[in-house]
Amino acid sequence: MRFTIEYGGESHPVDVSPAGAGRYAIRIGDGETRIVDAFVDGGLVHLLDGAASRAIDLGARGDGQHGQHSGLDSRLTVLDAATARRRARAGGGGAGGGTGTVRSPMPGRVVKLLVDVGDAVEAGQGVVIVEAMKMENELRAEVAGVVEAIHVAADDRVDGDAELITITPAEAAG
Repeated sequence: MRFTIEYGGESHPVDVSPAGAGRYAIRIGDGETRIVDAFVDGGLVHLLDGAASRAIDLGARGDGQHGQHSGLDSRLTVLDAATARRRARAGGGGAGGGTGTVRSPMPGRVVKLLVDVGDAVEAGQGVVIVEAMKMENELRAEVAGVVEAIHVAADDRVDGDAELITITPAEAAG
């Protein structure tokens, strides 16, 4: 899986792939690949890298996502690969960009649908919850509009980049 972490005004690509039971191969940017043991408990990620043990608290605060490690609290944004590509195409994101298709950022299981066909949604509104790597992720609408189709049901297993929900943008619906 590929993620992009935005931190300190810079974007850092991160590749994560399974490397056995509870182990993951992690590469940041063009750096070396490290094999780490990982355990996820809610928003707390425990990493064991050789003899070094780290606990990283990933969570939302009032002004966005934060990572806390060794007592330091840092504002960061973690983007799945599809969102990072869309932001890059839109020149960094912001208002006006976005697509009416909500896709799964990685393989997982649909936990709950938060909308029904015909519902009006706002940009940024949660529409579906997908569990991946033992973490529940609320996926949000990128555009305001009307839910046109729901392609999954609760408990469905989905692939990465699977189409979950189609939203007709407000400009096209009205």
